[in-house]
Amino acid sequence: MCSIQFKVNGKKCSANASLYRETTLYAYLRYTLGLPGTKAMCKQGVCGSCIVTVKVRRHTTETVQTFTVNSCLVLVFSCHNWEITTVEGIGNRREGYDVIQQRIAALNGTQCGYCTPGWVNQLNVYRDKNMTMAELEMGFAGNTCRCTGYRPILDTIKTFAVDTSADLCQKIRDIEDVQEFKCKKDCQRKCSTASGSSDWSVVEDLSLNDDTEMITLDFGNGYFVKVFDVNQIFSAIEKYNTNYILIDGDTSKGVFQDFEYPPLVVDISDVASLKKYSFDQNLVLGANISLEDCIQIFKNVSNTDEFKYLVEFASHLQLVANYPVRSIGSLAGNFMIKYTKNSYQSDLFLLFESVGATIEIRDSSGTTVSMPLTKFLSYDMTKKLITSFMLPPLSTSHVFRSVKIMPRSQNALAIVNAAFNFKFNGNNVENATIVYGNISGTFNHPSRTEQYLAGKNVFNNTALQEAIAILDKEIVPDDEPPEVSPKYRKKLAIGLFYKYILGIYPHADLPSKYKSGGTQIYRPVSKGTQSFQTNPTLYPLNEAVPKYEAIIQSSGEARYVNDIPPMKNEVFAAFVLSTVFNGTVSEVDGSEVLQIPGVIAVYSAKDIPGKNSFAMPGYQLETEDEQILAETVQYYGQPVAIVVADNEILAVNCVKKVKVTYTNVRKGQPVLQITQATKDANRYLAGDSIVATKKGDNITKIVKGTFATGAQYHYYMEPLSCVVIPVDQGLQVYDTTQWMDLTQTVVANCLKMKESDIHVAVSRLGGGFGGKISRNCEVAAACALVAKLLNVPCRMVLPLNTNLTIAGRRLPCNTDYEVGVDDDGKIQYLNAKIVEDDGCTHNENILSFTMSGFPNCYDKDYINLSTGAVTTDLPSNTYARAPGTMEGIASIEQIMEHIAFAVQKDPTDVRLINMRKEDNDLPDMIATWKKETDYESRQEDIKKFNRENRWKKKAIKLSVMAFPVEYYGNYSAMVSIYRGDGTVTVTTGGIEMGQGVNTKVAQVVAHQLSIPLSYVTVLASFSFVAANNVFSGSSIVSESVCYSAIKCCGTLLERLKAIRELLKKEGKENPTWHELITKAGEEEIDLTATYMMNEKEPDLQSYPAFAVVVIEVTLDVLTGKFQIDRVDILEDVGLSANPNVDIGQVEGGYIQGLSYYTVEKFVYDQKTGKLLTNNGLNYDVFLCRDIPVDMRVKLRYNSDNPKGVLGSKAVGEMGVCTAHSIIHALRQCIYESRKDSGYDVTQWINIDVPYTTESILKALEVDIKEFTLS
Repeated sequence: MCSIQFKVNGKKCSANASLYRETTLYAYLRYTLGLPGTKAMCKQGVCGSCIVTVKVRRHTTETVQTFTVNSCLVLVFSCHNWEITTVEGIGNRREGYDVIQQRIAALNGTQCGYCTPGWVNQLNVYRDKNMTMAELEMGFAGNTCRCTGYRPILDTIKTFAVDTSADLCQKIRDIEDVQEFKCKKDCQRKCSTASGSSDWSVVEDLSLNDDTEMITLDFGNGYFVKVFDVNQIFSAIEKYNTNYILIDGDTSKGVFQDFEYPPLVVDISDVASLKKYSFDQNLVLGANISLEDCIQIFKNVSNTDEFKYLVEFASHLQLVANYPVRSIGSLAGNFMIKYTKNSYQSDLFLLFESVGATIEIRDSSGTTVSMPLTKFLSYDMTKKLITSFMLPPLSTSHVFRSVKIMPRSQNALAIVNAAFNFKFNGNNVENATIVYGNISGTFNHPSRTEQYLAGKNVFNNTALQEAIAILDKEIVPDDEPPEVSPKYRKKLAIGLFYKYILGIYPHADLPSKYKSGGTQIYRPVSKGTQSFQTNPTLYPLNEAVPKYEAIIQSSGEARYVNDIPPMKNEVFAAFVLSTVFNGTVSEVDGSEVLQIPGVIAVYSAKDIPGKNSFAMPGYQLETEDEQILAETVQYYGQPVAIVVADNEILAVNCVKKVKVTYTNVRKGQPVLQITQATKDANRYLAGDSIVATKKGDNITKIVKGTFATGAQYHYYMEPLSCVVIPVDQGLQVYDTTQWMDLTQTVVANCLKMKESDIHVAVSRLGGGFGGKISRNCEVAAACALVAKLLNVPCRMVLPLNTNLTIAGRRLPCNTDYEVGVDDDGKIQYLNAKIVEDDGCTHNENILSFTMSGFPNCYDKDYINLSTGAVTTDLPSNTYARAPGTMEGIASIEQIMEHIAFAVQKDPTDVRLINMRKEDNDLPDMIATWKKETDYESRQEDIKKFNRENRWKKKAIKLSVMAFPVEYYGNYSAMVSIYRGDGTVTVTTGGIEMGQGVNTKVAQVVAHQLSIPLSYVTVLASFSFVAANNVFSGSSIVSESVCYSAIKCCGTLLERLKAIRELLKKEGKENPTWHELITKAGEEEIDLTATYMMNEKEPDLQSYPAFAVVVIEVTLDVLTGKFQIDRVDILEDVGLSANPNVDIGQVEGGYIQGLSYYTVEKFVYDQKTGKLLTNNGLNYDVFLCRDIPVDMRVKLRYNSDNPKGVLGSKAVGEMGVCTAHSIIHALRQCIYESRKDSGYDVTQWINIDVPYTTESILKALEVDIKEFTLS
């Protein structure tokens, strides 16, 4: 057989050597089958956008099972005999939508919608597995959403649980009573029902191809071989006698950054003997049993005393990667990652080694050898095969525990992981086994500590402290950025040992305040409430209708840029990135790459016919040119050339093979930080300022400090992408842009074409957050260059590592301040200086936004603020949700906390005493919210908890926001009414990127024209309709677009007045809408109106948007990990056009902010400037189990805004501007612990932002001598 056979959505497919050998299932679905519902972003199996459902016979159980995989990792050639279901196969407009798709749409579980198909596919596998709400929440570690904040998605998921809460059941009943969808299935189930006890979904048997003949595909420059037994493995290796790789799940390439397939790829996933398990004295596990199967095996086997420890194994394995990865990732595959990279923090190695497991290896002659796992790490595995693992039974005198500390709750590599297996004889340790991960490539056991503990009673302070002292000397972590620094990996490792001892302490005499130190923070099932008012007399305005695109997003039918169907002769482009941070590009040599079949061209700056710039000085905040392809390099990783190939994967794979020569390379280290850059006057640019008009004289205390925040990647799920098609004399450009006008101008300028020949279209974006205002233009210009030069369609989609490297971020910000206050904390003067990092250019300098945000709700008469920006050897930074304003508000709120700390007053009282008197609703909102959230009672409960617990601390904090909303720029709308049926289309200059602008404009148009919402269709945005519009940014897009639409409707209604009069004369006093429009058509009335608003509209005025947030957290002092127990948000959105949409914006923004302040961090090579946190496994964002356990959001009642559009207020950016509350709450927890440690808690300490595990452990400063039992 010379092809791979499988089915997709019920249709037979085959893959043969005519495809590129590295074609993934994702690429095949998209570019061969033309099924764009399955998305991709990280290409590492982390984000979950690419998840699809697979049904196949599993050799471990010999049943047909349904599970999910990451289609971005799986080679299409590994799909033999699979039945694959994509989101299109779950439900669609033709066959009807599935109940999952309906519910996630109805429960507001989509915003940008790019990630939604992945969530739908994962839930599709789970829904009939008889799972609880807790199990379902745990099961979505492999899905990421940057928009929604997860809460509405989790609500959807939990409606399929066997124990769904009453309130969720009522939500579903309410929705299904009023929503009408064409359902794909005759299904009466409201919530999940039992379908068996197995974690696997066992379905009917399949008609599979049982042929076990080896399948060989010869690609000319490499081979793919599919084998079915062990002998075939060795036969293939011997036959081709070249470098090879054995793949089962093939998930390991998500771990290795520079992974390349060798000439021979041998797929061993259908070798049944490697998938079995059995018992002799040991539990014998076939080497290629999947991790997910292992979990089930461990649960089943753990009911016997000697294998009871497997309960812990199963629990720990649920923290390894995620369900789709575990479904096909094998034991041997994980161990081979550890073998290849000894420093890899393998959880499996850790667990197996801690119980003395052994590994069995076979060679081509059939000889097998069994050995300890540590020996395996240095064993020559050439032409050898792992066949099995042996897990021994343990007596009941063994006490086993394991722990994994990660930067977030799930789906992350360990900062430190540890396993402890002590055998006791009474209170004495008979034998101690301790295994650590992520210390160094040569360190697994602290052997001296293990030896010391033998025969000791570890439950007394002397032995414990001596063991800790030895451990402190033994643990010497390697310094391997971007890993946490050695000092705090060591501190964490020792803390985990102490936690183990506390957790297994056998006596009742352990002081009660220490007991909670022996456990992890327990996380219950999350929940949330949403409270808002609506006025039915205004409907559909103010109605909480589902998002306009929700159902087509949940079905994968919503079209994004890369969903443009594949075209004949299209090519793919990828950037070649610089390997120096500064220098001149002397030569780009693509000769070697051009010899590779499928590579079409290599282009550099000299091939650009026009201006080599993707900026437009003179446009809003654009002040200088930025090169599309660098001639002079300004940062490490800057694009210097383009590789063009006939498929996407080949283009990306070839970029590192282009040879680039540099001259004039600057010696020394790059400038990467604000503190470095400020030393060079040439790098500094002064900005706007605030000058105080008053100064008090009652100064009793002077407060000084520094507050620094870092960069943030937007983490939009849709990468920067562009498709350019030559059409007639021009180019049709489909760009991931928030600013069509800039894309149009940049492409025209770089190609020396007329702007009128560049036509830009945007249906929607898969997230933006400001990151697609200008940075996308580099991609659009490069893609257009290729399309122009080759005169064929070109497609360009940035890999995540390229996107992270080149696309700009939130601006880092340093604030130095000095404040004079009285005894109550009232400011007498405030002198502050804010300096921001612009990156390598001063484009998009946002100091004016920072300045306007800094006063927040406070009296600025006493404020002196100067601002400035520096350039560094990093990519030019850019807008990010609430650019500048977020940093300004966070800075003043840090100052308020510092003042309160200094004068020992309640921070809320200090805030109130310094607030401005005019135009400020916050004092009333604070009083209301403190009462509604039971703030003071909870505060007392927390004080009691902190007195009674040494190793866990709690805090509750209240924060405020007065966001200054200003209208700017110009936004067009065009409204057309069709005479045949009276329906309406709207197209605007506002780009839909998840914020709900299309939904709101549809509601406004329906309201203004007094027609049903179903009559209104919102079309894509087009540059020729919304010519010269400003970018869709800040939070005023929805309001501005709605304003223009209102004006259009006014024009149309004015034109229809004459028709009403005409019909009146004909005896129709109250014509129907259809009659009115039909008559207007007959009279040839113009039923299309356009309007472009601008910032000078007299009835659009600036205003503040207010919010009050209460946050409660718990901190584990021994691990630096925390949990957000509860958040209460009161936000003033005026008269909401759509409360569902606005709630979603509040929640999503807030979670994005929490993520920024606690886990998101950029790490660079200090010598080269290379970004080290450049992929989905080391740039972390919040996942669904990181959000607050209890999240309550209320939109302020009775709050019409007289200065806004139809009484509304902007909402898109405000959520991130209240999230700084997390650092104040965690700071309080840290001080509570420091007080117990004996530190002077009257001294303010600087704590690094973000509050990562390292930052928190550093601030806690717990001495290991404190690790006692009394």
